Amino acid sequence: TLGLGLQAQSPTKSLKRIVIDPGHGGRDPGAVGKVSKEKEIALGISQKLGKLINEKYPTITVKYTRETDVFVELIERANIANRADADLFICIHANAGSTVAYGTETYVLGLHRTESQQKVMERENSIISLEEDKGAKYKSFDLTPDAMIAIQLQQNVNLNNAIKFAGFLQSEFKT
Repeated sequence: TLGLGLQAQSPTKSLKRIVIDPGHGGRDPGAVGKVSKEKEIALGISQKLGKLINEKYPTITVKYTRETDVFVELIERANIANRADADLFICIHANAGSTVAYGTETYVLGLHRTESQQKVMERENSIISLEEDKGAKYKSFDLTPDAMIAIQLQQNVNLNNAIKFAGFLQSEFKT
């Protein structure tokens, strides 16, 4: 079931458009296991999530950054969400871990990062080296604290949705 708390605050009033981003894809396999690739798992989970949202909340529009096994540049993933005027952006990954690892991780985009969150972000964003220009387009990005604060202020409109969704998502998993 999809009990992600979306009904708790009348989702049709606050959430109108959700963009789901299946991590990796195409020439970027993500984590590779003995019988699976992260890009395939992420796409399958994303499609199932989108279908559940459409069935349970037909007034919410769901858009995907990719619906097949194609490579989508990081900046284009953000552009898709911005063009859709998304109220919530959900990026799906299936990270690799040791054989004793279990559970889930849910991240909300923000300024404050722990060292482990920083490592995850760096690992996931390393795919820019697979882009046609090898990531040259990102060299001019202003990542100073002032610029990051300005970006954060622009994102605050949807930050509350992201935090609520992350909380509901984590409460759905049993350990």
